[in-house]
Amino acid sequence: MTKGIAVLGLCLLMSACTSMLLGGASSGSPGLGGDRRTAAQMSEDNAITATIRSRYSMDTAVSAANIRVLTYMKDVTLSGTVGSFAIRDRAVSIARNTDRVRAVNSQIQVNTNN
Repeated sequence: MTKGIAVLGLCLLMSACTSMLLGGASSGSPGLGGDRRTAAQMSEDNAITATIRSRYSMDTAVSAANIRVLTYMKDVTLSGTVGSFAIRDRAVSIARNTDRVRAVNSQIQVNTNN
């Protein structure tokens, strides 16, 4: 009985590790096994995302906004809600002007009701 539980636990642990290796939610992949990027491509995408987030944190207007940045094969998708069109446009501009970015897909919503 305890041997069976140990085997089950090991299988669960291994499946969790496998999903991390194949590209889990943190990489912005479409799902388990759906990420077809190489390790080098994933690393470059993560570097692009980190650069954009860093540039956002240094910008007084954009740093206060809650903008999600996902990069897949050098294509950046931005999402979230901001308080003005100017902040949205600034966030898109920062992303577009980041080295190695191929395209920017803005899904940022503007809520001017605040």
